Amino acid sequence: MFLAIMYAPPKGSPYADEGLFDNIATEVGMIQDLGGSILLTGDFNGLTSAVDDYVDCRYFADHMPDMLPLGNDFPEVLPGRHNSDKRGSKGWQNEFLDLCRSSGLLILNGRIAGNESAECTYFANGGSSLVDYMVASPALFDCATSLVIHKCPLFCGKGRDSDHRPLSLNL
Repeated sequence: MFLAIMYAPPKGSPYADEGLFDNIATEVGMIQDLGGSILLTGDFNGLTSAVDDYVDCRYFADHMPDMLPLGNDFPEVLPGRHNSDKRGSKGWQNEFLDLCRSSGLLILNGRIAGNESAECTYFANGGSSLVDYMVASPALFDCATSLVIHKCPLFCGKGRDSDHRPLSLNL
């Protein structure tokens, strides 16, 4: 298994790298070529709402089997993805979702037991959003048993070490 923890600086900041998601896609492709499972986690700085993170390949399988873009490990049944942050798309959402769609990686937030509602992970300036994600290859998606966004009064929030809540995934 390949595990990567990442941070995408906010779009428009002096630290933002327009090629970040292309670079990640290249690395993901190299790991997939080796047959490895992938788990990406961190602050993707992209508000995705509940926009699809995958291409539904069942049409291809039935009508154009030679054009099937994903491997045979795509889940037979994929639960809908929920998101408590309904403000629409913002930030790196297009690049993030394109990475998922092109590589077959799936967003776990809002699909896995313990996080069905996809709680917000970032709290600052009187607002909240979902920008911290767990993203996995289909083989790991099938192994995920729970995803928890921790309430963390000791080190999260105003005047504390982080504005982000930690995530934990059980496989």
